[in-house]
Amino acid sequence: MMSCKELVNLLADYLEGQMDPEAARDLDQHLADCPACLNFLKTYRATTRLIREIACEDIPPELGERLQEFLRERLKGAPGQ
Repeated sequence: MMSCKELVNLLADYLEGQMDPEAARDLDQHLADCPACLNFLKTYRATTRLIREIACEDIPPELGERLQEFLRERLKGAPGQ
């Protein structure tokens, strides 16, 4: 029987249809017997769907420049630099 932790680690492959059939059956059985994991799966699906729907927008040039400067300053002080 598959554990909850194993299910979470295999979820991406499961949703993308990239699991071997036996492992997918084990995962389906676990989901049938574990309401917590079934709820997690529903949340995971909704989250990935919402992320795909988010429109990418360009950041304003001024903000981009400020961000680059901030990162340069941070990297200067990073260990090993």
